[in-house]
Amino acid sequence: MLNLACAVEGSDIILDFIAGSGTTAQAVLELNRQDGGNRKFILVQLPEPTGRDDYPTIADITKERVRRVIKKLDDEDAGRLDLSGGQVQDRGFRVFKLAESNFTPWNADVPRDTASLAEQLAMHVDHIREGRAADDLLYEILLKSGFSLTTPVESRELAGVTVHSVDNGALFVCLERNLTMEVIRAMADRRPERVVCLDESFAGNDQLKANAVQIFKTKGVPSFKTV
Repeated sequence: MLNLACAVEGSDIILDFIAGSGTTAQAVLELNRQDGGNRKFILVQLPEPTGRDDYPTIADITKERVRRVIKKLDDEDAGRLDLSGGQVQDRGFRVFKLAESNFTPWNADVPRDTASLAEQLAMHVDHIREGRAADDLLYEILLKSGFSLTTPVESRELAGVTVHSVDNGALFVCLERNLTMEVIRAMADRRPERVVCLDESFAGNDQLKANAVQIFKTKGVPSFKTV
């Protein structure tokens, strides 16, 4: 099927909405290895329970099969590279789960009395849901900024903190909780098109936030936002 539908020299994307154990992924990976193609796959699988302890859902089986296939092919290629000195194909993959937003939404339906509004405001002092990792925040920001989940992301260290450079510097995302002027200047000096930081990163420091706006504007950064 892949030979009929896909071009070797292209970068076709094969979509399987009922991934099962990941057969489609294995077929794509093995065919790429055979002919040097650069096909990609997207697998969709509901977390249907299996009743097993090692792989509680079918989605867990899917992920494990893809990992094993990639390891097997990489090991085989490593043996061949010792003789031929060729290049190893990039077989990395990402896993995403559909979930509610990482940020607590503002509830517009609360009563308009002082106590209820004060409670809502208190909830949004730290509006990031508990247990959410940095990658969770990063990819939600990517999607809300108009980038796809497959957009290249590179992590850089600027002024001692990690900054995520999206799409070759089109967007900088900094999830550092305590921003400093040095970090802001380091990002501005690289002149990305957009910068997104956490609102709590400024820790109520309105002066730092106001200075950040001016620094980015001076450096020609068109958009600076906090979430």
